[in-house]
Amino acid sequence: MKGLLLKDFYLLASYCKSFLLISAVFIGLFAVEPSNFFFLLMLCIMLGMLPTTLLSYDEREHWNVYSQVFPVTRGQYVSVKYLIGLLCSVLVALVVAAICLIRFEAGALLPLLCISLACSLIPAALLLPLSFRFGTEKARYLYLAFIALAAFAGAFLITGGEGTAAASALGPAAITWMVPLLGAGGAALYGLSWLLSIWIYQRRTR
Repeated sequence: MKGLLLKDFYLLASYCKSFLLISAVFIGLFAVEPSNFFFLLMLCIMLGMLPTTLLSYDEREHWNVYSQVFPVTRGQYVSVKYLIGLLCSVLVALVVAAICLIRFEAGALLPLLCISLACSLIPAALLLPLSFRFGTEKARYLYLAFIALAAFAGAFLITGGEGTAAASALGPAAITWMVPLLGAGGAALYGLSWLLSIWIYQRRTR
């Protein structure tokens, strides 16, 4: 399993330099303008999709098939991708914590950490099981369809006035407990996704 992790780190260094560079740019932009959460969200989503990017390289080079000749179980192969995603989420959390302590008050630390963890874990949790079941190319289409449906539903609620009414009904106290719940929900979803992906990949014929 250590060898699989090392292989993915080499893959990151060789093929994902531009990906990591863009992430560094978003970190810099968020540090300069921390009130703009778009940079934080983009950073979290990009790093959250990094395991799927690594999986797509494995599929392109047929490594997912070739690795079966090594003493590595399919569960270990899946777990490495999830560990990479978890490491990326921890890295984002450390960056957010550092920026928050420098630019914000200490009270903003927990909400920002919960938001960053949720935004980096949830995309991977949704995309990885689809990738292990259908392949990364088909999974991207399914994931984009899901995002489009969610965006359409959100826009419908807002334009219909229900979103505004719901937002006004939520007070500061509700938001205070909802944000940690979002982070905990993202972590729980990631754990369930991990188990589901192992179950799916162990039952694939190849």
